[in-house]
Amino acid sequence: MTEAEILELTYFDKAAISGQTEYKKPNGATGFKSGIKAENVKCAVSKKDVNNVNQTGTTNNIQYNVIMFCPPDTPIIAGDDVEITFQSGLKRKYEAGEFFPYPSHLEVSLLRKDKA
Repeated sequence: MTEAEILELTYFDKAAISGQTEYKKPNGATGFKSGIKAENVKCAVSKKDVNNVNQTGTTNNIQYNVIMFCPPDTPIIAGDDVEITFQSGLKRKYEAGEFFPYPSHLEVSLLRKDKA
């Protein structure tokens, strides 16, 4: 078993990654469109910093960072949309930052922006 396969045994969450995908136009040129890049990617999420909630009279703006650990071949780049389904079934949406590659995994910074 490789180190990447061993680490994957500790991933209990799933990620769906959306972003710009490449396609061939009828004229043979390469184009890009929004779409699903990967689904059911095994991952683990760790909280990086404390919640930052900015409360106003009508809404609470939620913004904080987490780190996603995933297999090294995961197709993700900065700006991609990531929906995490946690082991509990809870779903949260994030925006991907730049990943840091290791031979055994990727560490991807994720930013949650939402309103409560």
